[in-house]
Amino acid sequence: MSLFRGYIRFLCAPFLFVCVMSMPAYSQFSEEDDFELLESTEKPTSSDNVDASQVAKLIIERTNDFREKKELEPVEPNQELNKTAQYFADYMARTDRYGHGADDQRPSERAKNHGYEYCIVSENIGYQYNSTGFDTKPLGRKFVQGWKNSPEHRKNMLNSAVTETGVAVAKSEKTGHWYAVQMFGRPKSAAIEFRITNESESDVSYSIGDRSYELPPRYIRTHTSCRPAPVKFDFPENEEEVDATVEPSSGDQYTIVRADGELEVQSK
Repeated sequence: MSLFRGYIRFLCAPFLFVCVMSMPAYSQFSEEDDFELLESTEKPTSSDNVDASQVAKLIIERTNDFREKKELEPVEPNQELNKTAQYFADYMARTDRYGHGADDQRPSERAKNHGYEYCIVSENIGYQYNSTGFDTKPLGRKFVQGWKNSPEHRKNMLNSAVTETGVAVAKSEKTGHWYAVQMFGRPKSAAIEFRITNESESDVSYSIGDRSYELPPRYIRTHTSCRPAPVKFDFPENEEEVDATVEPSSGDQYTIVRADGELEVQSK
């Protein structure tokens, strides 16, 4: 049996075949407080041959392989996110309460409580059960494949803005379920801050992603963003009606001026 959730579900019913029950689970987060309490009618298996730290390492490796195939940068292990993941995996294994809010906290709260100052934080969780037990590599593969098969979990795994990760797994001694937590983050220190100054005599319109802004003459606006995104300026009064687009990095400054009767963006 398996279930997966992602935080930033689908439930596969258990089945029995030749006295073997397989139960995985996965999940991804969207600000909900529901959780599940798992109880088993079977005696927990004691035949696992699992190195939990190697399972976590395998999950990170396979996640980065997945990102590389999509031409994304790898995520690097982060100590605070690892601590956050280990805490929550241990909590679910100890209580068999399963869900992003199982401990009455949000993933972002758990991360902050473990010292992670985030700009972005997201979480995938899952559980697996097999009455015949697991080996290290098959267990890691099942967690990764389950998340890859779920659209919401895939979004977390393939988020181009995240740079760090933390992973942990833990086993319930009461039910025999293996719980996994996969955290993703972008630290606050990696936030992108840039400034736009309007030195023209005209109101200026621009957009960042799907959000639109107006900047009056002689005003300055400072943006702090967690996701790199182009800034598109709209200059409809220019004769050629050519819009300007810039891709800001942290510390960039853009100034709108009128030169030779046309609005333009100057950067420094």
